[in-house]
Amino acid sequence: VGMRYEIEELLHEYKVDLVLAGHYHSYLRTCDGLYQSKCENGGPTHICVGSAGASFDSTALYPQKWTDAFIKNEWGYGRITVANASFLHFEFIRAGAKNDTNAGKVRDDVWIMRDR
Repeated sequence: VGMRYEIEELLHEYKVDLVLAGHYHSYLRTCDGLYQSKCENGGPTHICVGSAGASFDSTALYPQKWTDAFIKNEWGYGRITVANASFLHFEFIRAGAKNDTNAGKVRDDVWIMRDR
């Protein structure tokens, strides 16, 4: 959150559509256009995929009003498909052991449109 204040104005000024991040041991996707804690406000969508270390963290990152998707304690990875110069498709895929019947399933997906 502290870093947000350092870079949020730059992301808005340069019309960034998508911010990809990791580290935190969960999956989180914000609403579209997040800027100054408001959705549809001219900012980017933020996606944090840190769930490769899902079981290592017991600290909770509580979803905020601007959170569209939040998945905790589940291993997974992101897959990006660029459709064309204007559209990008992001999917969060559950990873798991051979006996995990949900492994490989899409747990969240979003289309990002270049419109800023």
